[in-house]
Amino acid sequence: MTQSLLQEHADLATAIDILDKWTVHNMREKHLPGLALGLVYGGELLWGKGYGVADLETGQPITLDTRFRIASISKTFTATGILQLRDAGRLRLDDPVSQYLDWFDLRYRDAPEITIRNLLTHTSGLPRDSVNAMWTDCEAPDWDTFVAQTRGRELTRAPYENHAYSNLGYSLLGGIIAVVSGQSWAEYLRQNVLEPLGMTETYPVPDADDAQLATGYTREKTDSKRDAFPFWKMNAFEASANFASSVSDLVKYAAFHLGLRGEAVLSPYTLFDMHRVHWLEESWKGGYGLGMGLHKIEDWVISGHGGGYPGYLTAFTICREHKTGVIALSNSLGSNPHQIAEQAYKLVLPELIKATAEPKQEANPVWQKYVGDYTSEWALQKVVIRDGQLQLLYLDDLDGEPTRLEPTDDETVFVLQQAGQSNETLRFELDAAGEVIRLWERNEYSRRIN
Repeated sequence: MTQSLLQEHADLATAIDILDKWTVHNMREKHLPGLALGLVYGGELLWGKGYGVADLETGQPITLDTRFRIASISKTFTATGILQLRDAGRLRLDDPVSQYLDWFDLRYRDAPEITIRNLLTHTSGLPRDSVNAMWTDCEAPDWDTFVAQTRGRELTRAPYENHAYSNLGYSLLGGIIAVVSGQSWAEYLRQNVLEPLGMTETYPVPDADDAQLATGYTREKTDSKRDAFPFWKMNAFEASANFASSVSDLVKYAAFHLGLRGEAVLSPYTLFDMHRVHWLEESWKGGYGLGMGLHKIEDWVISGHGGGYPGYLTAFTICREHKTGVIALSNSLGSNPHQIAEQAYKLVLPELIKATAEPKQEANPVWQKYVGDYTSEWALQKVVIRDGQLQLLYLDDLDGEPTRLEPTDDETVFVLQQAGQSNETLRFELDAAGEVIRLWERNEYSRRIN
């Protein structure tokens, strides 16, 4: 299907060609070693390409199967595991962390206990990272050291007071998964998330000898060279940033988050909950769900997660409304996969929407008798036919979105498709001669006046 889209829609193919050439230009300008880029539509790879090299010494080329340390995209897997355990009734999101980690007793003065929900949404008040220079020295503490260090920490604020990103919080979620499941964090996710999704080339605990793993590089030095970072693991912080994966395997993960596969992993209702806003920034420009960041590009809501790890910067993003995703994985600091993902949406998504648009439906001729003006003490309303739809407008609020009237099996009854309202019904009342005399909106009526 995806290949036929490109063959049948020249403007879509052109948009992707522009993206391709711009990406090459962007990489040359920044002297980046490598990048893997994939566009997803309908749960399948629409288009993808590897750029540059996975290793500067060997010249091994980047492909869509090249693995990268995907860093904080790992949080989305950890959140999925927690929500899966919630769906199974083995924990609740509003349970205190101390219920599962009996050593955890951090609490802001006079404030409620930190809950699992606080950890998922980064509203716990916990510090961001380890007490050691983990990201600078490329060395993370083991679990016992992590526990001892964490017990001596102080909260920066009360729970829910603000959104503050915390790798420490997601590391605690990994500990909760282990306690509740009786398995290690990595083994639980492998068996209950990766295997059901067929993600056989994704590793919660990567291997230094993995021939498919791209080498991660520093920023460009003053001599225009880059140094390779050492391979290391996140240890106690693994639930926040340890995974390694490829574009090819993350396409399967995107299909899952688009709701197109994997109901054995999460129910569609839980998946929706994961991608809706649970914390909204004061600017209203973005927010955070349950393990998912959210922001807008143009009028589209984009959810997903980015990642930063010594030598790797990554972006995993989806637009659920349009069944689309963009995955960008790079093997150097100084790159900007989020910029590439945003450019991909701006260039490609408008053409993809046009290419996949449903043909305009024809209006039912019966609807013509409903067209007209209606009045009550509350409003002056107008029923019209536009774009093959029967619509209800409120003349006091023409700036608002019109209400679409969705047909039912009864030709006089319609479901109200109205922003911010429940899907109740609208009914047209007819007299003995079959003429419309009233419009019943839910349980209230308006009289027809012409």
